[in-house]
Amino acid sequence: MEKNKWFCILKILILSILFILAAYFENAQQQRLFILISVFLFFIANNILKYFINEKGRFYFALFAVDLVLIYILETNSRLLINYFLHSFYIILLFEAAVTLEIKHGIIIGIADILVSMVKFIYLTYFRFNLSSISQMVFFFTISILILIVAIFAQHNRQEKEKKDMLYRELLDAHKKLKEYTDEVQRLSAVEERNRIARDIHDNLGHSMTALIMQLQMAEHYLMTDSPKAQELIADSVKAAKDNLSGIREVVETLRGAGQSSSPAAALREVAEKFSESTGTAIGLKIEGTMPDNQKIFNAIYHILQEAMTNAVRHGKASEISAEINYLDDVVRFVIRDNGRGTDDIAEGYGMRGIRERVKELNGDVEFKSENGFIVSGYLRK
Repeated sequence: MEKNKWFCILKILILSILFILAAYFENAQQQRLFILISVFLFFIANNILKYFINEKGRFYFALFAVDLVLIYILETNSRLLINYFLHSFYIILLFEAAVTLEIKHGIIIGIADILVSMVKFIYLTYFRFNLSSISQMVFFFTISILILIVAIFAQHNRQEKEKKDMLYRELLDAHKKLKEYTDEVQRLSAVEERNRIARDIHDNLGHSMTALIMQLQMAEHYLMTDSPKAQELIADSVKAAKDNLSGIREVVETLRGAGQSSSPAAALREVAEKFSESTGTAIGLKIEGTMPDNQKIFNAIYHILQEAMTNAVRHGKASEISAEINYLDDVVRFVIRDNGRGTDDIAEGYGMRGIRERVKELNGDVEFKSENGFIVSGYLRK
């Protein structure tokens, strides 16, 4: 707005100087001078009105047409065929219209301005048909066309730059929102995983620790009255404590993830080897295909293998586990079998529900079967 204000002041100052010079050059007196001054004041008022209009629509466009009419009236009240000071008004109007109006409207006003400005030159060549008159008309016509082309080109470049700047700002906003969305997804994923681990600790380890405390309290009670019963309870407590320690290690491994391993395949083999060492279970792991560079798929396979092995030993009392992971073009298939005791009534606990949730997140499917042991099979979509 401040920039437009100074442009308006400068334009009025230049127009006023040109008008004073034109009136002096005209040597206008009395009635003709009064008409020239009156029309010029209307012209200035019209230009001031343009400054206060923010919406550059049809009314703003019409004000330029009024400017053109007022300039023509000024020229027709000139006693000279060509008053070059007044004729300069056409050039100023042409430049302003091409720069401030939309390109289409700027071209319309510009062409109209050029045609009206040529009227006086046509009169000049009619009354003084010579090479000098024709040269003046061609010169001013060429200059006007050149100014119109340059101004329209500058307006086009300015509008394109504004569009690019607007697109750039939109891209920055979109990038900022995308980053915020990504951060939020990561935060929610971390919260979800943390809640799952907390749920496992509360429901499994918490329950086991409560039972352990009760066994030790009963052992203390039988210590003086029934020593064999107390020893049996203590032995059961030791076994329960070892099972709880194994559960704690599983939680720690889950929290650590696979960040210590050199590759995803090595991480899967490492978790299988460590589980085999800690439980004495024979575990065979077979990985086929090229593992995708997808952390979500790897995390899902890692935890599915971990949960399936844990359930096989904890609930199925398995001594052997075989796991096959096959990376295909569009899916990842997995089959984990054990030689445990199986069950006729499959009740999905937290481990199985955790597997199903992970598979569902990656648009896959999973099946639990009890067949010569227990089988966990399914697929994930890449």
